[in-house]
Amino acid sequence: MKRILIYLSLALAPAFCLAQAIGSWQVYPSYWIATQNLTVGSKVYGLMNGNLLCYDTDDTSVRLYDCLDDLNDTHISLIAYSSEAQRLILVYDNGNIDLLDLDDNVLNISSLKDSSLSDKEVSGVAVDGSTAYLTTGFGFLAVDMKEAVIRDTYNLGLSLTGILPQEDETFVCTSSAVYVASNTENWHIKDNWQKTSEHSVKEVSYSASDYNPAGGLYWHSDGANGLLGYSKLSDGSYELAAGPIQPNSPVRDLCYRMHYVGERLLIAGGINTDFSIYYPATAMYLDEDGTWTNFDEDTPAQLYPNTNHYNTTDLVQDPLDATHHFASPYRSGLYEYRDAQFVGLYNHENSPLQVITSYVGNKPQDYVCAVCLQYDADGNLWMANQNADTIVRLITPEGKWLSLYYPEISGTPNCDQYLFTSSGVNFLVCRRVTNRGFFAFTTGGTLTTTADDQHLLRTGFENQDGTTYEPGEFYCLAEDLDGRVWCGTNLGLFVIDDPTQFFQTGFQFTQIKIARDDGSGLADYLLNGVAVTCITVDAANRKWIGTESNGLYLISEDGTEMLQHFQAEDSPLLSDNVQCLAINPRSGMLMIGTDAGLCSYMSDAMPAQEELEKDNVIVYPNPVTPGYSGVVTIDGLTQDAEVKILTSTGQLVARLRSNGGRATWRPAATGGRPLASGVYNVVASTSEGKNAIVTRIVVVR
Repeated sequence: MKRILIYLSLALAPAFCLAQAIGSWQVYPSYWIATQNLTVGSKVYGLMNGNLLCYDTDDTSVRLYDCLDDLNDTHISLIAYSSEAQRLILVYDNGNIDLLDLDDNVLNISSLKDSSLSDKEVSGVAVDGSTAYLTTGFGFLAVDMKEAVIRDTYNLGLSLTGILPQEDETFVCTSSAVYVASNTENWHIKDNWQKTSEHSVKEVSYSASDYNPAGGLYWHSDGANGLLGYSKLSDGSYELAAGPIQPNSPVRDLCYRMHYVGERLLIAGGINTDFSIYYPATAMYLDEDGTWTNFDEDTPAQLYPNTNHYNTTDLVQDPLDATHHFASPYRSGLYEYRDAQFVGLYNHENSPLQVITSYVGNKPQDYVCAVCLQYDADGNLWMANQNADTIVRLITPEGKWLSLYYPEISGTPNCDQYLFTSSGVNFLVCRRVTNRGFFAFTTGGTLTTTADDQHLLRTGFENQDGTTYEPGEFYCLAEDLDGRVWCGTNLGLFVIDDPTQFFQTGFQFTQIKIARDDGSGLADYLLNGVAVTCITVDAANRKWIGTESNGLYLISEDGTEMLQHFQAEDSPLLSDNVQCLAINPRSGMLMIGTDAGLCSYMSDAMPAQEELEKDNVIVYPNPVTPGYSGVVTIDGLTQDAEVKILTSTGQLVARLRSNGGRATWRPAATGGRPLASGVYNVVASTSEGKNAIVTRIVVVR
């Protein structure tokens, strides 16, 4: 044991403290836009972007609640407090309900969420004693906050927007009328509710309380300005005295497209759609130290008040200047930023960007699309001027605008992504409707003419077995480490084995086959019929596949093995609708953007080192302490490195192969028996068996 304690000094403490366990999850909720608050003693509970925090006025601490560690769902719509039950009620937008006591214990009531009732979205809440009354599209229900049960449901056939309990009678309202019933009447009978003019709809309708007292101040939820504390002056006016309470976080739980530049994660929170879905023009990035930067939204709205500012679909960073960014708000041109502050707008008035060809009206500035922003290896900024005659446009590093006309995609209404492959073939994803498909083109070594370019749009195709497909949605493309291009559509997953062959007559896509485990000798196409929305490739050349409604998949390098499948109902994945994926280039952490927000998963693969050097190899946790049942991670390896775990006497305990630059080991002897305490040697060598290095792991039982 003395020898073991001596070896404890070999453990790399800083690396261990910073490392996240393999297989662990994180969530990144937004606590930025304050919409409601209530006070309980010295505590202020604030609803921020549908997420909950608690500010303690006594010690100025901030407690953040999330669905991973505390709560049972995401997107809280309403909060209220019962002093009699000493609990908060948290009502989610899907009808789920949590009860939170002052010691942060949580009880869940999911019966409304799980019910088959229609119109069950909760529009308002009012607390009377220990009962919370929740209004819905069908009537209202009573929640016993002491017993944590729904005590009664009143289906009145009325879409209620508010409820006001009184001592002898109770008022409810729709958007246009107020009804009242005696508290001694049977509330289940609709005729017992009589129209009245005693109260107005405004008086009965639920509205978030404001200027709530705590810690000698009055607290106000002031939207994007955060949670603010005011002191009340002798003349009855208020003076700002504390805040804003606005924790480091993304400005919104929106993530449509994201990618890494170095270790900075850039996120655009809009959506590229022809449908009437309008999200604020959200752009933000997360730095490696965990700091969030949210881009200026006020200036463009002030400078261009007649232009719509919504649905940022892309955010890119100048490869030569980390303070310089461009963003693409849907149908509002191209935004330019310096230090996250808006500095310019490019549209039809000051650039070659064209107005939508089918535009009719008097506001052409609202019909200029510059989406699919992406820098190439030469520093050219590419974009798609969708819905215009010439789709492909770019800005050179010198600031010169270039336009490349390709007749196959002229007027394409919906473009979603560029992919510049190692083979020199470029792709543009034309998502839906007219000219939908995968468009491939080469530039012939020049960007000033298309005369020497190859170009072809494939809207329908066949696989290696001659089966034909005509997808209605083309979602994404990703190149793997072998140069193959993986393609996501609403009809499933396809592969372009050699992009240079895409232009050839008779070209076929490949669908990966997985053999059935029934002895039949038959196989099924991988993810056939599953809408694949996003794909990323990890350091082990495995593919992470995001889907529209089936969650997240991890498949092997060649796709023939399903390694993992995460869904919201049985994992911390926030939603089964996965919109974007990105892998941290240093840690291998997988960032997952869903329609419910951003989360992450620590993968067992990370980028490989070029050379195998002892100083690069990190082992954690080290020591392995009593009770630890997770895996030991060995980072800093070369691609496909071999790792042997040996006892101090040279007996082989485990033989591992790295995923990229990472190998994992669950400390158990042969047969699954716990390992004895001791010092174990880690011997790593390259895939060719060269440059062996030795480090150690301490196991304490």
